Amino acid sequence: MTLLIPSNHQDLIERVRHVLSLAQSVGFDIDDIQISEVKESDVIHIDDSERRQIISSDLLSVQMSNEADYRLHYHHGFVESDFPKVMQSMTLGDVYIDVHSEFERKDIWSCREEVIKASSGALSLTDAQEHFAWFIVSIVLDFPLEDAVMLARAGSVSRETWPSTREQFFTPVIENSHLAIKVGWAVRAATSVFPTLSKSSLGLYPVVDNVEWIERLLKQGIKTIQLRIKDPYYPNLAQQIQKAIQLGEQYDAQVFINDYWQLAIEYGAFGVHLGQEDIETADLTLLASNNIALGLSTHGYYELLRVVQIHPSYIALGHIFPTTTKVMPSRPQGLVRLALYQQLIDSIQYGEKLGYPTVAIGGIDLQTAKPVWDCGVTSLAVVRALTLAADTQHVIDEFSLIMAGERDGFR
Repeated sequence: MTLLIPSNHQDLIERVRHVLSLAQSVGFDIDDIQISEVKESDVIHIDDSERRQIISSDLLSVQMSNEADYRLHYHHGFVESDFPKVMQSMTLGDVYIDVHSEFERKDIWSCREEVIKASSGALSLTDAQEHFAWFIVSIVLDFPLEDAVMLARAGSVSRETWPSTREQFFTPVIENSHLAIKVGWAVRAATSVFPTLSKSSLGLYPVVDNVEWIERLLKQGIKTIQLRIKDPYYPNLAQQIQKAIQLGEQYDAQVFINDYWQLAIEYGAFGVHLGQEDIETADLTLLASNNIALGLSTHGYYELLRVVQIHPSYIALGHIFPTTTKVMPSRPQGLVRLALYQQLIDSIQYGEKLGYPTVAIGGIDLQTAKPVWDCGVTSLAVVRALTLAADTQHVIDEFSLIMAGERDGFR
């Protein structure tokens, strides 16, 4: 991969090199990233065999490139109340840094079909060049736009280290009338109280698609399990869910129902697991009032910091490795990112303690379990590692040995 930076911006080049060295220090492979200086250019080019991206900014040129994939506006002078009009001209990849509003600053951007997103915090940006360097490196490392914006802000605070604590990050905005940001759960997020879980109670976490597997694995000693039936027209869906919940009560196990939160409430489930899209339509207040534990899927910094505002019972981190069990909205996260997400989560309040329970998911088997476990997660979610095993009890026992052993590396 080649990163082409205008040669008349030497300070930026040195800052990018420094941020890349910080990325390397936490485990990112940067060996194939080459920085080249380009004369008579006013944009950043990222070229490799899979993609060609352009980053433009008013730090490089007064005139933004219309061909750029990302356009960072630092010297815009807008305040939050201006944005109903500004949004009419925003296109995919526009990012406005340090938009002033009462008592706080906001970063506002357009991504994924030009949906407006924002994050906010008390600190104003003190070094635009540093922020820009972090943004460039985040895009080079293939973080999506929303994560790149979050990392750039946090990195310009941490500076000499990779950002790792909640205090270094801005907070994703989940409700704002000026920006037309509104989610179904925002008003109730702070008042919904979901059960907290003991980290030791999760253990190995199979995800299966029928009640027969639920019964079989609970008989073999599994204490946390998820019923994930993708087809809403699945024959006897309600009966499957009811039976799974009853089996959980029979074996004193934590059975989570994926997606079908209404049926989970109707039959008194221990827990429900929801994806990012599902929380927009689920009645979180009703789930909380029924004392149902809530697990939420996340795929990066932005989603993680977004859902902790709901105060879920656990956070799923994935997908770690390539998986064929479902269509995923993101690329595999890998071990380096998993460890970094876990480090951030360990700095966030959970009940009376620090650190949410976390479930790593996606392509985990006996060969990959140990390095995933060493990232500091609370639980390992598995699918095919059990459902395709010739001897499920042996596989359960092997996972148990891994999870009972001492951790290496991250923690």
